[in-house]
Amino acid sequence: MRKIKIKRSFLLILIALLLSISGCIKETYNMNMLSKKTHLSPTLAISAVKGDISFSDAVKPNDTIVFDQNKLVTFVFKKESIIDLKATDFAKGTVVKTALIEPGSFNPDINKVLSHISGDFKVISPSIKFSYTNAFPDSVKINLKASASRSKTTINLNLLPFGLVKPNIPVQQPVSAVYVIDKNNSNISDLISLPPEIINYSGTVTLTASTKSDSGETDALAPPHLTGSLEIDIPMELKINNLQYTDTVDNFIKNDKPGSDNPADPANFDLLRVNLSAKNGFPLGVSVKMSLYDSSTKTIKSTVDAVGILTPAPVDSNGKVTAVSESTAVIEFTQSFFSYVNKTDKIIFRFTLNSTGAGTQNVKIYSDYRLNFNAALVVKPDINL
Repeated sequence: MRKIKIKRSFLLILIALLLSISGCIKETYNMNMLSKKTHLSPTLAISAVKGDISFSDAVKPNDTIVFDQNKLVTFVFKKESIIDLKATDFAKGTVVKTALIEPGSFNPDINKVLSHISGDFKVISPSIKFSYTNAFPDSVKINLKASASRSKTTINLNLLPFGLVKPNIPVQQPVSAVYVIDKNNSNISDLISLPPEIINYSGTVTLTASTKSDSGETDALAPPHLTGSLEIDIPMELKINNLQYTDTVDNFIKNDKPGSDNPADPANFDLLRVNLSAKNGFPLGVSVKMSLYDSSTKTIKSTVDAVGILTPAPVDSNGKVTAVSESTAVIEFTQSFFSYVNKTDKIIFRFTLNSTGAGTQNVKIYSDYRLNFNAALVVKPDINL
């Protein structure tokens, strides 16, 4: 391993610091020896970083992320005006008239994230709210078709046709209401848990007149009109079993100028270790793998495997955290790992998530959950003068 050349003045300071840290000096040192070649390999512990963060600190509520009165985190996606129909939009008929819901789609815009994800992920209680205003005095029934697609997999909503509330007669004041589509009347839980790259929808609206007369008697009242929009609500109640997120980045710890004196070059360390302690208030556990990858030969040269960096917090029968989970972890970068740092061009990160009970329990994510952590850096530099 290449040695670091350090100026003698810096060595004097380093020795003084090491001796002062040790608390006492038991030997007399001959400063004249500094003119000769000297080698140091101390082990140093450095307080690196600490933090205390909650979900609400990291992500502020906005139109997409909502914290309800109980602070449960919910993701919301809206699609306005999927239905905007007048009487002239319906095919003529004496009793039954139909109109089409123009095909459309939701794009959650998470394709890049999904391309890195594998494993089991289950959203427990998502819902779709169909909000509408109806001025038709006849019976109105919606047949809404929806499906989610990801890669080569498609899951259908499997929703039966449903009726709408009618306005008051004879005043015919438009009535506004919401029809909720959830796991009790559809396949929405599986649809959202895919998770989808895109959600497509289409359908029909059917009017059934209360009389066979087509004389247009209702036209004497306010012109009938039907409008509707969709809102997808995804409360963070879920199960996660070995959900993996993998990403490949450029090797940012590689020394691009191996011939230069670079004290921060990882190749100059016999040992570099991160000691991490955490108090985790989230019902999610995390493990990390970091691999040095040679893209020219498509081979992994060395891997650091940090299992159980965070252990998930326990939850009650309703999925809410009851106490923090304390954990300690060691992430060790060995000399063998360092030997490949300058021989590889990529780093592959693989994060593995498990909810409490290894994905067997429903857990809920609240905005006031907190994570408190402390990390210390332990280094053993190889210093040669």
